[in-house]
Amino acid sequence: MKTWVMAIGIAFGVTCLGASDKGGSLIGVFCGSSPCDAPIRQILGIPTNAESDIIEWKLTLHEEPRRFELRCDHGSTAPNKPGLAKGRKTLERRGTWARGEGTQSNPQAVVYDLEGAMSVFEVDTNILQIMNPDRSLMVGTGGWSYTLNRIERSEKPTDKASALSQPDMSYPISPLASGPTVFAVFEGRTPCHGIARELKSSVHGGCNKVKWRVTLYQDPETRMPTTYKVEGTLHRRAAREGNWSITRGMPRDPNAVVYQLAPTATEPAILLLKGDDNVLFFLDQNRAPMVGHCDFSYTLNRRGTQ
Repeated sequence: MKTWVMAIGIAFGVTCLGASDKGGSLIGVFCGSSPCDAPIRQILGIPTNAESDIIEWKLTLHEEPRRFELRCDHGSTAPNKPGLAKGRKTLERRGTWARGEGTQSNPQAVVYDLEGAMSVFEVDTNILQIMNPDRSLMVGTGGWSYTLNRIERSEKPTDKASALSQPDMSYPISPLASGPTVFAVFEGRTPCHGIARELKSSVHGGCNKVKWRVTLYQDPETRMPTTYKVEGTLHRRAAREGNWSITRGMPRDPNAVVYQLAPTATEPAILLLKGDDNVLFFLDQNRAPMVGHCDFSYTLNRRGTQ
């Protein structure tokens, strides 16, 4: 039996965990914000009646000896404000970790099995993705993803005062596409300035997040890629559209599957690393995964999987 299965119901302390190495080699310190949905509540032992919308994560991994320190703060959010607004509760765990046996879709993937906690997939050295007990990737929502980002490489969040000065960023969005011509629909929220630089898009200095809906279409008979449609904050005046294809390769893994959304007259290609059928990660133009921060990650989640 996997050790993480035994984690449910273990008691937690309330002492703040530091990021010091304490004599061992430090792999990294990772943070992120995720939904507080039923699957993760079961893994962490969060009561079903707890009024929590999101979890704020801090995970420290050590090598020699292999151990971890995990802190999860969960509670309620406020509209248009990142982070927890009220009802903050803290769960903590520490223990040892072991190399796992891959993900459900990639037996060769690097996985950390955290004893008494959960398993995480190493997207690359800067990004971890929380996994379900069946070793599939945990699927987030249009607002939050189950992705953790290395703190020292994280994109700098937008200053809160600047974010308040941002003008209205509302935009129309099409009805959710469906039918045999739809390959998949992905949604998410990412940091703003990093992806704006990649796509050569001009944004307000106070922009703190970008909302995304990416609809991928296919030939209904062959299931081969045809066209795409991107809607969201950066394309609020007009949707970005074009052809898309399935390619392979990134610096870490030449066999990695990448969805390539063809460039437009004003923007370069959008590159999306396939984590599995339900989770995609933004790549930069060098095909390296983009690192988010503690509030938002460069991750898209498939609609209709929960």
